Amino acid sequence: KLELVLFSRRPGFARELHVVAMARPGQCCGAPAPPPTGTPSAGWDAMSGWYTSTVSPATASLALSLLGHLGLLADGEGLRVLETHCGDAQAAARLLPAPAVSAYTCCDFSGGMLEGARAKLGERATVVEADSMALPYTGGSFDRYISNMGCCCVADLDAKLREAHRVLAEGGIAAMSMRIEGGDGDTAFRAVGEALRPFGFPPGPDREGLRLGKDLPALRAKLQDVGFKGPVAWRTWVTLPVHDEEAFLAFATGQPPVAKFLGGLEEGQREEALQALREKGRAVLSEGAVQIAVAAVVAKK
Repeated sequence: KLELVLFSRRPGFARELHVVAMARPGQCCGAPAPPPTGTPSAGWDAMSGWYTSTVSPATASLALSLLGHLGLLADGEGLRVLETHCGDAQAAARLLPAPAVSAYTCCDFSGGMLEGARAKLGERATVVEADSMALPYTGGSFDRYISNMGCCCVADLDAKLREAHRVLAEGGIAAMSMRIEGGDGDTAFRAVGEALRPFGFPPGPDREGLRLGKDLPALRAKLQDVGFKGPVAWRTWVTLPVHDEEAFLAFATGQPPVAKFLGGLEEGQREEALQALREKGRAVLSEGAVQIAVAAVVAKK
């Protein structure tokens, strides 16, 4: 039997929350919105352990792919790189040092996340707590910009994209990705929602960055609107290190909105909901992997 106290020790999934009033009340992906008196990064600070063990190993593979699109995995001239929504910076830790990179800066809104980044990177990169919608850098400071799984978490996607364009030098390249809420092939967040919906679990968040990946022409146009040129966009998936039904249950109940929902059920109904999650995990794994639907885009300034 899983008690609520166990759920509360497993923080949820998300990257950054900037303006709570503009996001869906109560959550951002799997992380809860902070209380009115709390700091905006509270949910992310609390969830860093769960995120780095469950989600980051999966999304790091996508980040490495984006680094390749930026030309950072090959030999070349030293480039100044900025990564926003860096989390614990697993991909950057695998990349650095690199002959193509002269300076690498990682930033995230969450101090808790950045502790992991600093531990992994040491002196190989500069790690800064910063808001991707209001970056503390002058225009043209970087040659490459990467934001992996960050576009889906900001309250104002236009502001984030404008900042990405502003801090890039002419000819610079940006690579970004975002989760697709309810995306085709998603057997992670979507599957959790499907399992719990009969018990009254609410729909997922409805931010622009979570919907935009379903419409690639609109995604390309969004980048062009802020000044980017020749955007190339595609959809893909990242697979989570979840290999049995109990691991799927831990992934689900590790998200604070799910834990809160389960804690509000009567004991009998809660046990039924937990069993439904186990059965959903078993069904998903009998067909393939537990994966998150994502969209990615690369564009030049």
